[in-house]
Order: sequence, then C-alpha cells, then structure tokens
Amino acid sequence: MSVIALLILLTFGSAIPLGLALWLKKRYKKTKFILFAITGLFILTQTSIWLYDFSGMQANSHYLQLKTFLNQPFTGLSQVGLSRSKGIIALSYMAEGLVSYAIQKPDKQKEIISLLEKAIKIALHPDISPYPNINKVSDWGEEGLYLSHLNVILGSYQRLSRNRKYLPLNRTISQYLAKKIISEPQHNIRSYEKAQDRWPADNAVTLYSLYLFDRNNNTQISQMPIKQWLEYMETKGNEPKTKLPYSELTGLEKYSKYPRGCALSWTAKYMGDFAPKQTRELWHNYKQYYYKNFLIVSGFREYPPHANIKPDGDSGPIVFGIGAGATGLALNGSKSVGDYLTYYQVNNAIRFIDIVANILSSLGDPKWEKLSQDVLATSIRFNAETKVPWY
Repeated sequence: MSVIALLILLTFGSAIPLGLALWLKKRYKKTKFILFAITGLFILTQTSIWLYDFSGMQANSHYLQLKTFLNQPFTGLSQVGLSRSKGIIALSYMAEGLVSYAIQKPDKQKEIISLLEKAIKIALHPDISPYPNINKVSDWGEEGLYLSHLNVILGSYQRLSRNRKYLPLNRTISQYLAKKIISEPQHNIRSYEKAQDRWPADNAVTLYSLYLFDRNNNTQISQMPIKQWLEYMETKGNEPKTKLPYSELTGLEKYSKYPRGCALSWTAKYMGDFAPKQTRELWHNYKQYYYKNFLIVSGFREYPPHANIKPDGDSGPIVFGIGAGATGLALNGSKSVGDYLTYYQVNNAIRFIDIVANILSSLGDPKWEKLSQDVLATSIRFNAETKVPWY
C-alpha cells in the first residue's frame, strides 16, 4: 500500500469526526472542550491502528504467534482446538502469509523456509491428513478440500524456497484435481468423501492451487479447469438477481440457493489471482447487496435479509444479519481487489473484538481466551496483513 493511499485514508477517517465536532461546536458551544477531546482521542486511536498495520508491527506480532506454534511439537488437533478441515485451512492461510512475509523480509527467508517445512509435516500428520499414505493416489477419492489446501502449502513452499523436493507430489495432486474438475458436469468437485455437496468457494481454492503450480513451473495445468469453471459459474452457478455465486450447487443444503457471505469473501481472496476481472465484478456485486457501512467500521451480511437460516460453523455468530465469518474473511477479499478502505474498516471491527476478547479472557472466561489465541483466525489475519504480489 502506498504512502499516498495511507494519507488519503487518514484524512478521510479524521475528517468525519472532526467535521461532526466542528458542527456541534458551532451549534452547542458549551460542548467545545468535550467534543474536541473525544475527537482528538478518536483520531489518535484510529491513526495508531492504521500505523500498527501499515508499519508491519501487527503482522510481526502474528508472525511470532505462528512461529511459536510451528516450532513446538505437534501432538494433534486437540492441541489447537480445530477440526481436521479447519486445521488444513489454517496451515494453508499460514503458509501463504509466511511466503508474503519472507518476500517483505528477505533476512527472515531461511527461517521461514524451515517453518514452511514444519507446516508441511503437520499437514501430513494423521490428525489432519485423511490418508495413511499420501503417495497412494488410488486412496485420494473425493477429499477435494484437503488436497487443494495441501497443494497450496506445497506451492507456497516451492515459490519461496525454489526447492523441488515436494514437486512430484505437488504435480500429481495438481494433475489429479485438474482432471476431476474437467470431468465433472458442473466443473466443481466435492470437498469431502462423505458429502455430496459441491461448494464453489472450495473449488476456488482448488483452481488457485493449480494456478500457483503453473506460475511456479511455467505449465498450463490450470488453464482448462479455470476456463470451464468460470463459464459454468457465469451461466449456471450465479443467482440471476445479484450475479453472485450460489453457495452450494446440488441443492442439498437449506442455504444452497443463496449467495453466502463467508463463501463470497473467501472466493474473492482465492479468485483474485487467477481471475482478477471476474473478482472485481464479484466484489462490486457483493458490496452492493451484502455490505454494511458504519463509517469507521463495516461488516458483511451472511445471507440476504429474507433468508431465515441459523448460524453454523462456517458463518460464526450472526448479529443483525452481519456474519462474523463473512466480515473476518473480507480482510482477505478486500486486499485481493485493492479495496483498502473496506480493509481498514473491517480491521477496525476486528481490533474492537480483540480488545473485548483480551479483557474477558483476562477475567478468566475460557471461551474468549480461546478466541484470542485461535490459530485459524491468526493465520487468516496474517495472510491479509502480509499480502503482496508473488509474481
């Protein structure tokens, strides 16, 4: 992000409370001191939040947390309180963030390559991997989510290290996933062996992993799967009114027919690299129908206003329609399309939740203590904070 862009954001953020204070001061002169004190405090707080992110201090804090996690012996998912699927997702976001951080901090590159190797070992751990032997291709079946995120981790390692140690596995997974997407009538593969659902958001990860393999190795494995997926989603996979992707394509779930906030934020993050034009269109439509702007903070709806669907593990809590998952993942989506104002509005909201979580966890509430130390949430934020072009 350029210094000019930061100054624009600082000016914009400061102008709102300052303008309000001046208007109130003129109308209610007795409030002069209180209004300017509050405005000054707000501007100082907002500026410190922006600078904490822009300076890299926020990313460094999260880097140290993830470094500690990767350097300690991994004893299983109970160690971090994550499910199998969320474990591999955390490692995937983490690996990308580490590569971006190393690009910005070349002096840490050797250390980070070592951390990426540890991330790969954890990803292959029996608590996370559904396969006793990852090299036995005949056992791979329909575990699209795991294979796609493992592929991202392997591609991230190669991008930074230029080491071809994991290239055979990376290539085999890429060829396997590409073939499956091409052969599927809907050009969307299943995420789990035990679920018939087809989630476009998970397939965006699959395609991104193929795209990354191609960029690393000057190949064209991703070309046909991306073309077919984009054509299907544009003609049959989008809701006609909003032009946003359905959250699930088989109709098996109550939410299938709705574009879903957490899925849209997620899709924008991964699709931004392999289909930037379509991603900008998606983001424009997403904000038009789901975005809630509260000046200094913003949030995204999980579902359209007329949908009567309860929160689940993907959405997180939903408050007045605003989804925790949709809003948190919008950190990455907004960065992918260069929407820095939304990025900082969402960052403000998350920082506020951080403060609440830290206060309540210090008072001994285990629920908030877990939130303040969540490896998945930290990995997602670190990924957004460090994002830079890889090629």
